[in-house]
Amino acid sequence: MPAATIQEVIDRMDVLLARWEPRGDYRAVFVRSYRIITIGMQRAIAAGEFEDPDWMVRLDIIFAEEYFAAVEAYELGQGHVPECWQLVFDLARQKRVTALQDLTLGMVAHIVHDLPIALFKAGIEAEHRQSRRRDHETANDILGRSIDEVQTEISSQYSFVLGFLDRLSGNKDEILTDRGIRAARYRAWTRGVALVDAPNQAVHDNLLSELAQTAMAVAQLLAPKPPSLLARLIPPFRRWDQALAHWF
Repeated sequence: MPAATIQEVIDRMDVLLARWEPRGDYRAVFVRSYRIITIGMQRAIAAGEFEDPDWMVRLDIIFAEEYFAAVEAYELGQGHVPECWQLVFDLARQKRVTALQDLTLGMVAHIVHDLPIALFKAGIEAEHRQSRRRDHETANDILGRSIDEVQTEISSQYSFVLGFLDRLSGNKDEILTDRGIRAARYRAWTRGVALVDAPNQAVHDNLLSELAQTAMAVAQLLAPKPPSLLARLIPPFRRWDQALAHWF
């Protein structure tokens, strides 16, 4: 059953974490990060940071449902799993990725593929477009504020190396990540607008196909290229890396 509130979205993320973390499922990395961001959005909405809070609640729920639907279809082996999510989940199941790759691959699939669809479903018609564009950009600021917390949480739970690199680079990586997220979300907005403004179903379907192809192409660029020695070393490396994260 789809979530009715943002708190229900967070509760569903907690269920996934409780299921995945004890068995070392690599998908937990993205969900833990997504949970932090969702809580940040929930607080920002409650604090009155958006012009149209009801729309933001609707968008956040629809956006999360795109992810939950992909997870459910993948786990049940039925229904549609977007190609980019199929790759992300397969890599996690095969334990061929680092914690940083878990995070970036999940963000690519969710922002590049899912966000334009969620914007279309939540409604960005011409009469509301300007105010909702401003709320979309406000959400960028909230995401930017969440980056430090996400990196701290992921490095403390899963990756000592990620935390070490974060401390080594100062705030440079946060800035680059913030810029990358903003750029991806800008493109997601323009693609969402294109979906809304499509003159007919054929154009709409073609846009969805292009969206899927783009998300898959970006995910493939970030994915490890098997067979490789690194891919075989990932599982023991991650166990060592996580142990160090908990130790320090």
